[in-house]
Amino acid sequence: MDTIIPSPDTIPVHWFWFQALLVITFVLHLILMNLMLGGSLLVTWDNVIKRRKPVGQNNLPILVALTINLGVPPLLFVQVLYGHLFYSSSIIMAVPWILVIPILILAYYGSYVYCKNIDRAPAWSRAGIIVSSLFLLYVGFMMVNNATLSVNPSNWGVQLERPGGLNLNLSEPSLWPRYLHFVFAALAVASLGLAIYSKHTVSDEEEKNKISSHNLKRFAWFSIIQSGIGIWFLLANPKEVWMTYMGGSTIATILFVLGIIIAVSMIVFAFRARLNATLYHLVTIIVIMVIMREYMRAAGLNNVFSPASLETSGKISSFIVFLVVFLAGIYFLYYMYRLATNKNIKS
Repeated sequence: MDTIIPSPDTIPVHWFWFQALLVITFVLHLILMNLMLGGSLLVTWDNVIKRRKPVGQNNLPILVALTINLGVPPLLFVQVLYGHLFYSSSIIMAVPWILVIPILILAYYGSYVYCKNIDRAPAWSRAGIIVSSLFLLYVGFMMVNNATLSVNPSNWGVQLERPGGLNLNLSEPSLWPRYLHFVFAALAVASLGLAIYSKHTVSDEEEKNKISSHNLKRFAWFSIIQSGIGIWFLLANPKEVWMTYMGGSTIATILFVLGIIIAVSMIVFAFRARLNATLYHLVTIIVIMVIMREYMRAAGLNNVFSPASLETSGKISSFIVFLVVFLAGIYFLYYMYRLATNKNIKS
């Protein structure tokens, strides 16, 4: 197996800097991604199936654009730490992977068509949001395929048998539970996002409370379903992976237990329509889940690769320049969002 794994590149500074930045940026990207995907699916359900006007629907194109932009930093940090694995898995599934780019563009255009034709061309509007939702589901599925394939070099032999770049990691037992886990998480987060949005935009107090309560209940039920799928996802991994959370790693085990406690408390608060408490619990559990994800990656790559083994060049200047540009980019993304959502800000 070692003969098919490329050698990793040298990095400029200690690997933990990139690991910390990966966690931070992925948390931000994950929140936006959940709002984007879950929001798109909920709008599709409310508008196409229920034929009612969803709340916050005009923000979908903005969410798609912001999610794509904020998805670049964690992708770059993954490539810095696990580039030799990530590039290999990307080549194995080259065709469906490269299609992610045009399909993301079409998904954005679909959300734009939906928003621009809500009143004047309802049929085009519904078609736009359906296409956008399906394409976003495709992108998520490809991301999960690449993520699982990159940590399973033992599955790379398929490239020698079928070298056409059309290979997916469909034989991986954790693929479908991992994918469904993220989909239902997106539905839950988007439901909470709609509850928060209605609290700040709906003027009628009775209507505001109705929308908020409805979406908090949706959040709670989606969270329950997601928790069940999460257990399936965990146990679908090899024993040495899920045992990491059962005492194999003290920190991972503490995070796992803490995550369960916070999840139960969060669901109770949601059913009781405690919006702020539910939000604080959700942000905390997202951070915990992202860190647990890194422990799962490390356990899956045990005896194969560890970022701690990466050599450093000590050339810190390039890293400092990157950090300054990165922070400036985050600020400008925030400023553009404020411009797009608040007409009172001076441009």
